[in-house]
Amino acid sequence: MIPTAAQADRRLGQILRRGSVNLGEVSGIERLMLMLTRSCELRCGYCLVDKQEDAPELSQADALRGIDLLMQSKRPRLELQFFGGEPTRAWPVLKAAIRHATTHPDRAGRKIEICLTTNGVGMTEERLAFLAEHPVMILFSLDGDAAAHRRFRQAHLCSDEDAYAGISRAIELLKQSDVQWFMNAVLPPAAAGACMERYEWARAQGVGRLQLNYAVGMRWSQHQMDAYIGSLLDVLRHHHDHPDEMHLFNWKSDCEPVMLSDDLIVDVDGAIYHDGAVFLERRFPVLKQTYRRGELAQLDAFDPLRWPLSTLYEVMVGSYPEGSEERELVRDNCRFGAAIDLAIHALRRELGRP
Repeated sequence: MIPTAAQADRRLGQILRRGSVNLGEVSGIERLMLMLTRSCELRCGYCLVDKQEDAPELSQADALRGIDLLMQSKRPRLELQFFGGEPTRAWPVLKAAIRHATTHPDRAGRKIEICLTTNGVGMTEERLAFLAEHPVMILFSLDGDAAAHRRFRQAHLCSDEDAYAGISRAIELLKQSDVQWFMNAVLPPAAAGACMERYEWARAQGVGRLQLNYAVGMRWSQHQMDAYIGSLLDVLRHHHDHPDEMHLFNWKSDCEPVMLSDDLIVDVDGAIYHDGAVFLERRFPVLKQTYRRGELAQLDAFDPLRWPLSTLYEVMVGSYPEGSEERELVRDNCRFGAAIDLAIHALRRELGRP
């Protein structure tokens, strides 16, 4: 069931022609990300964000201005996501932005979903109480047990022991709170076959929702790609037989290939980009030029900013010369995502899932 390279290439072409699920007249949702800070307690090996402790935070004025721009969208549903660094390290701006988004006059009764991406280290009962009052979903970035944490998520502003103690405390607080949350596990090539390990750890911890992801912007050998897909399919088969144990987001693969994420993000300086410019900055710094969509102060319409996937692919590949390592890495990562999408759809057909 693991696709061949030729099958993955054909599927990638189909995805590019299909375009984004968030673009076009059939889309019902529009999304914006706010990069609140580049400061973070951790230095995860697979994170390609250019983290800096001395970089400025996104100002409250620019955070609110970004939300004002999102509210100009004509979509019936809106989503606002906070990212970093660790966004809870900019807590006052985060709180002000959540209040502004939920009470914005241009929201006009539309459903808004707010997603907070966090490592959990600084989560407290008081902060969760505030989040519980608003339509917030927490994307909790987790690798699993303490050994996996030490291997891939090195502590930076605290000790490894204190970092994992904070993470463990956050898990227990979340299970006791009314805040919606899910575990997001990113597997680098060195842990290619560990999907089942992450899944079983999440089940043992009582995690109700799980998303398994592969690290983008990294070189994956064919053996590692096959190992990842095989282990992911094992997880999906098990979950098919035990669906009540948790919600597994991987059944829906509309985000593939992840390398071509078409979301828009406001960086800490108030510039707006397609998000790969920030998420992949340490590996693909040129994208800060080619993915740039403008300055918040100069924009007055949101919906025209999002590029179709075919344009993103052309710009991303074209940002580096033919034969360069970066260009081949983009192509390989996109084929990998297409192969995952193809494998999941094949498994759904095999199992008779709609």
